[in-house]
Amino acid sequence: MDFNDNIRFAAVCNRDGEILWNSKRNNVKNLVPLEDTKKTLQRAANAWDERSKISGLVGKGLYVIAAYEKIKRITIPLDKDHILFISVDNTPLKLSKNKSYGHLVEMGKILSIVDFVNSSN
Repeated sequence: MDFNDNIRFAAVCNRDGEILWNSKRNNVKNLVPLEDTKKTLQRAANAWDERSKISGLVGKGLYVIAAYEKIKRITIPLDKDHILFISVDNTPLKLSKNKSYGHLVEMGKILSIVDFVNSSN
């Protein structure tokens, strides 16, 4: 959360969707109740299990981003048993007169931190 002010919430969960660690940015109100986030994490864990079935064809999954008008929800597999979940502000960028698009997520920075932490363990 220190490197990007747009990160609202971060959690590490196991493959059952159980939250093992979490942190919420000060002065940010959760848009989704924690119980609903836990259900999302269970579905995300199951989805990563399904994705692993094609990893021999397309390579290891790196991350998934679900974009909504207000937030982006990112899941990143940390190892075979843990997932990093990040909620990011999706403040629109005005790119044309009639259309706005969500905030761009700097996945390179996020993944470099994940790689650093994984290499330290």
